[in-house]
Amino acid sequence: MPNNRKKFIQQVGAGLLMTGLPAATSAEDFFDSIIDTSDFESDGAADDEKYWKHIAHKYYTVSKDYINLENGYYGIQPKPVLQAFQKNILLANREGARFARKIFPGTSTTINKELAAFLGVAPEEIIITRNATEALNIAIQGYPFKEGDEVLINQLDYFSMIETFRLLERRGRIKVNAFDMPLLPGSEDEIIEMYRKMITEKTKVILLTHVSNINGLIIPVQKITAMAKQQGIDTITDSAHALGQVPFSLPALGSDFVGMNLHKWIGNPIGAGVLYVKKERIKEMNVLFGDVNMAEDNISKLAHFGTTPFAVIMTIPDSLAFHKLMDIEKVSKRLHYLKSLWINELKQYDKVEIVTPTELSCAIASFRVRDKKTSDVTDVLFKEHNILTVGRTLGKDGCIRVTPAVYTSADDIRKFMSAVKAV
Repeated sequence: MPNNRKKFIQQVGAGLLMTGLPAATSAEDFFDSIIDTSDFESDGAADDEKYWKHIAHKYYTVSKDYINLENGYYGIQPKPVLQAFQKNILLANREGARFARKIFPGTSTTINKELAAFLGVAPEEIIITRNATEALNIAIQGYPFKEGDEVLINQLDYFSMIETFRLLERRGRIKVNAFDMPLLPGSEDEIIEMYRKMITEKTKVILLTHVSNINGLIIPVQKITAMAKQQGIDTITDSAHALGQVPFSLPALGSDFVGMNLHKWIGNPIGAGVLYVKKERIKEMNVLFGDVNMAEDNISKLAHFGTTPFAVIMTIPDSLAFHKLMDIEKVSKRLHYLKSLWINELKQYDKVEIVTPTELSCAIASFRVRDKKTSDVTDVLFKEHNILTVGRTLGKDGCIRVTPAVYTSADDIRKFMSAVKAV
């Protein structure tokens, strides 16, 4: 991912200039018109409330009716991204079929290249999907399993991916082996060892959930993938919550199949995900959507989607550029700080059970209140304190997921802590 922010902003959106549309503007023009880059030049320390409050007020419009601590569902678009999205909707609607048939194909190709550059991979290795679930379904159902192959999953993996593997198992294609990941592992080595000891001689694929949507556990994908490859085992990696929340290099992960979201932590409009397949693995992939004309080694064979959401895809350069300005290192440290505030406070209370390891997580973390139903706690938090959280399935007791965003203040977190104590 480029380090020079101004250069990056100049690069993204350049494809829109190439279309020749009189109403189209580049990301550079758009950003120069409403963004003061000096806003992002300070260190932006994790506990610098003045800095983050300024960013929140100037670049985000969020409801004042409640405190949103359910940002794990999807990300609020920053104002410049939302404005670009609105312009793109109007443009696509006004230009109609001429735009869709004559202009958008070239524009989408350019955007694909810009997204690939952002991710540090080749354009021939990615396709834009509607979300990470679709991306991972294409990878899982397209993987060339053979009779007798086994897959390894655990309870912290995303339920849709678990269901996809179970579907293949029901069809007789694979056997699924599942284990319980410790909720509070003490180290990355402990996590790696859990996977290692569950591998059998028939294990073909390990599903790796980079950042758990349930309790926010971050697993060492790169190390597990390296261990697996030594034994001839592939990993399919779910990085839906990792992209934009935690720093990582996609090529360095070592996983040949990775699904990601752009509308969670990158802040793109809803309806954009990414599938990465390492170039030399594309040929062996089976297509999920009918396509008999595309070359076997062309990743586009996996993307026969029909009509796509033009405006959503057209806004990707703007969301990437803004996220680049925000700086993933600063964002990640801020989110970790907000999470740590409430965990470190509430873990002192006997009736509160924290089910997330503080140092092996970022924004997402979860808890339980002993002797109370998860649904009752979330209802009280919302109805009596105007704080939105969400219950997640985890064992027989479930858990309550808490997910702040960059516009969340430390005061919001303190109000949440007071509300939990009241419960």
